[in-house]
Amino acid sequence: MSIQKPLNILIAVHHFPPTFKGGAEWRAHRTAKWMQQQGHTVRVICVDAVDDLDTEQLRYEDQIFDGIPVRRLYLNLQNAPEPATWEYENPWIGDHLNQYLKANKPDLVHLISGYLMTAAAIQQFKAHNLPMVATLTDFWFLCPRHTLQRTSGDLCPENSPLDCARCHFEQQRRFRLSAQKMPRLSNVLWQGGQYVPQVNTYTEHIKQRQKRLQAALSQIDIAISPSKFLRDTYLRKGYQAKQMLFMRQGLKHIPTTPPEKTASDTLRIGYIGGIAPHKGVQVLVEAFLKLQTDKAELKLYGDTSKFAEFTEGLKEKSADTPQLKFMGTFDNQQISEIHANLDVLVVPSVWYENSPNVILESFAHRTPVITSNLGGMAELVQDDYTGLLFEPNNGADLAQKLALILDTPSKLITWQQNLKPLKSLETEMNELAQIYNIVLHAPNFRR
Repeated sequence: MSIQKPLNILIAVHHFPPTFKGGAEWRAHRTAKWMQQQGHTVRVICVDAVDDLDTEQLRYEDQIFDGIPVRRLYLNLQNAPEPATWEYENPWIGDHLNQYLKANKPDLVHLISGYLMTAAAIQQFKAHNLPMVATLTDFWFLCPRHTLQRTSGDLCPENSPLDCARCHFEQQRRFRLSAQKMPRLSNVLWQGGQYVPQVNTYTEHIKQRQKRLQAALSQIDIAISPSKFLRDTYLRKGYQAKQMLFMRQGLKHIPTTPPEKTASDTLRIGYIGGIAPHKGVQVLVEAFLKLQTDKAELKLYGDTSKFAEFTEGLKEKSADTPQLKFMGTFDNQQISEIHANLDVLVVPSVWYENSPNVILESFAHRTPVITSNLGGMAELVQDDYTGLLFEPNNGADLAQKLALILDTPSKLITWQQNLKPLKSLETEMNELAQIYNIVLHAPNFRR
């Protein structure tokens, strides 16, 4: 069932290229471009800045990026009367969208993430009686930090209002230091709710946030999750759209014939991603140093500038290990060449990654993956079938997994043979077109 007529589609997303180039931003771009190529009229609305001092409240610019009309919003949230609540419900966004929707009259809206657009955007889409599709790319509806990871770096599976309060207050130095120096006492005080009076105020704020965003999500017709883990986490916590759908993303570039691996007597271990603490690079470096062998090398590909102090610390630890190399960033066109010279990729993130593209790209190039047994990562890698799973944030366990490959390199060949064909971007977009069709025409979603 294909879309019968050209549509006027609005894609709403927190940011958009070229100003921002994260996964959600490129997802919005890929979707807009593909739908445009199918003959649909596509517009994008996004937030370009929240600290724009050139405006009192909100201003906008209409631009064209890669042939796509983009309205970029610039906010000055320093002037927001209630900045805490505006994080999840921004009336400036709502007021602007009300006028924008009257002028452009889209047939449907596709919201990506929800962050910065906030519940105010969803309310306006509902007020204008628009069919709504959303793609959940993170945990923003559940967690103000988006990641279900505390400021301490620990995971936050419970995600209670008190957990959110602790996370909020431990961004302040005095709370952070007490948690670091007296963790047991700090835990007791937090569990007993015996900290400062402001904690009760903040927990009430979080309860209101949860209530508002649960209601907002329930107004969306179909919410798409690229991983079962993300979808199930939302459902377990009582957050759901009218329909919650798991749909894995497709890859834009899948090699017709993956390049042959170059020959090497050394186990070539790779990492591709941000050089950042939440990505677990420190765990991988620790594990590699434990190997103490000249029969393996580690190449770290990624931007070292965003967490420069963190990177320098890793470089100091590995200064006497020439087999460990920081390779910097690379052009996407080099990805096949890089994988031709890798035997295994490690994805050691210490937070709940959703559906990492880097794992799918690795499989497309016949490169097995070792990853944290956590979140959407564990969903993609079958242990001892397409790679290995290791205990999250455990360098010793990861070192054991790497040593296993050193001892039995034949496993790599077996894992390569077990890899299955991957979904293409074309397939994903056709699936998305079917979803658009459903919310436009299916009886359950008729207005």
